[in-house]
Amino acid sequence: MADYSNPNTKLTARSYAWSATLTRGPLKHGKNAAQDRTGSYTPPAGATVGTLLDGIRTMHARECGIPVAEVVLVRYSLHEK
Repeated sequence: MADYSNPNTKLTARSYAWSATLTRGPLKHGKNAAQDRTGSYTPPAGATVGTLLDGIRTMHARECGIPVAEVVLVRYSLHEK
């Protein structure tokens, strides 16, 4: 099984399902507003887990109207379809 916790892991399957929880940083002690997202991903040649995570952060930033640098990925899961 691939190590999807490593951002350098190559994505070799035809497609993946993912889920992630994201929020806007900087995080504060206690509760922080967060948003759950899910999706599917068909990786281009040479894609890595890091490529996918960068894309998720970029999508979240664009849809929320915030800078990508302020997006915090709280957790994610990834599995082959």
